[in-house]
Amino acid sequence: MPPNTDALQVLLDRAAIHDVINRYYQGLDQGNSDEVRRCFTDDIVAKFDDRPLVRGLDALMDNFFVFKNQQSGDWKITTHFMGNLNFNSLNGDVAETETNAIAFLVLPGASAMAKEQVAMRSLRYLDKLRRSGDGWKICERQHTLDWSCHVPTSYAVTLGQRLTKRPAFV
Repeated sequence: MPPNTDALQVLLDRAAIHDVINRYYQGLDQGNSDEVRRCFTDDIVAKFDDRPLVRGLDALMDNFFVFKNQQSGDWKITTHFMGNLNFNSLNGDVAETETNAIAFLVLPGASAMAKEQVAMRSLRYLDKLRRSGDGWKICERQHTLDWSCHVPTSYAVTLGQRLTKRPAFV
């Protein structure tokens, strides 16, 4: 029996879309704005919570708090976990997904005596993706914050420490 090429293509597309969304989170947590940028089309339209609608890739990149807060030291380190990835539709070169994620943001203490805080956030991403010559990219995004809380942390490294603490395997 010959392989079903349509079913195989759907699986390949789903894997490629999963990779785009995963690279987005990894880029955020590594402070790599170039990697995050590669996840979106030039004509991206995005809405983040109650902030104004953003149009275009440059405007989107200016809208990310994570890079500004990492550079200023307002956030010590971030970790995003991708949860459920639901494919609402996948038709040819267009897909719509809904992704649940949990973000952990380590906030330095306000003073030398104050403990660091971890802000935990439950996020939902409603994305429309489009296949282009260089692969799948997000062309529309709606980001929602479903809940958030803060708790003290007992240990946290900085982003710089994370990037330099890669073990040498023997």
